[in-house]
Parts: sequence; C-alpha cells; structure tokens
Amino acid sequence: MGLVRKQAPEPELPQVLDTDELVRRLDDPDPELRREAALELAGKPEAVPELLARVGLETEPRVRDAVLTTLAGHDSEAVAAGLAVHLASDEAGLRTAVAEALASMPVSTPALLPSLLAAPDHDVRVMTAMVLADLPHPEAKSWLVQMIAEDPHPNVVTAAIDALLPAASAEHIGVLEAAVLRFPDDPFLAFTVRAALPRLTGTA
Repeated sequence: MGLVRKQAPEPELPQVLDTDELVRRLDDPDPELRREAALELAGKPEAVPELLARVGLETEPRVRDAVLTTLAGHDSEAVAAGLAVHLASDEAGLRTAVAEALASMPVSTPALLPSLLAAPDHDVRVMTAMVLADLPHPEAKSWLVQMIAEDPHPNVVTAAIDALLPAASAEHIGVLEAAVLRFPDDPFLAFTVRAALPRLTGTA
C-alpha cells in the first residue's frame, strides 16, 4: 500500500478586526495589543477622537508613539489642535513626543503657530521652537527668526536659536547678535551665539 501524503494544514489567516474592536483594544491591559490596535487604526478618521483621548492617558511610551504616529498620519487641524494642548504637559516625555508628532504634520501645524507663538506659558513657546526645528515648511526659519527677535523670554529665544542654527547662514548674524544684546545677563544664550558665529562668518 502506498504512503498517503498528509495534507498540509491551511495557514492561519490573520484576524481582521473592525474599528470598534480596535478602539476597544486601546484599553487592553496588554500594551502590545494596544500598540497593534493603534497602528491598525491608521486611515480610520472615525477613530481619531478615541486616539486623541488616549494620548494623555497612555503610560507606555511605545504605545503612545504608535498612537501619535497614527494621529500624525491624518495631519488635520482637529488632530493638530488636539495634540497641541499637550505641549503644556508636566510630563517631559509627552511634551517631546507631541512636539515630534506636530513637526511631522506640515499641512495642519502651521495654522496653530500664531497661537503657539503667543502662548502665555513660555514653556509652550519653547516646545514650539522644537516643533519648528523639524517642521518641513518653507516658513519655518522665518518663524524662528521672529521668535529670536521678538520673544521676551531668554529660554524661548535660546530654544529658537538652537532650532535655527543647523540651517542658519550669514544672513542671520544680525538677529543673533541682537539677541545677545537683548539678554546681556544670559551667559548660555551668549555662549550659544558666539560659538556659532565663526561658522556663519566663514572664519571657523
């Protein structure tokens, strides 16, 4: 009697979950399931409110990063506004993660800049400089120059200088030197500018 070849088992197909189930999984105790659910909600605008609600609640950085990645993919004014409120968070990790997400949203983030540049909390303005450092927008350098020339807080001006310097050129020497004169008692700001001047003037 010949041997009978056993039929190979059918490969198990990945489970396809609907949006409601994925949203429910955002509250799952297993962080990996939460992370996977957040990523699988990409391209589902009906899940944006639940994802925005998770940003301030999620304590696992890799899950929060997944939530922010999915939200940034929408790049809408509603998402940008919902994220910007966290720039004032007491949690440094959350502030930084949100700033990085906003910097990856060149369509919607610029509409927020007038209010962010005028925020009464100078820490929010510092985070705005961080957003502008990486925002791929043609006006990003102009907004940073405006911060350096006009913002009344030295920490904000120093943050804007740090953000501008990688892309700065000789045309920015004047505004940088003026910032040093505006804050003569801030040695760190002065050091940052003086360390950059040789490169900008071509004397390095």
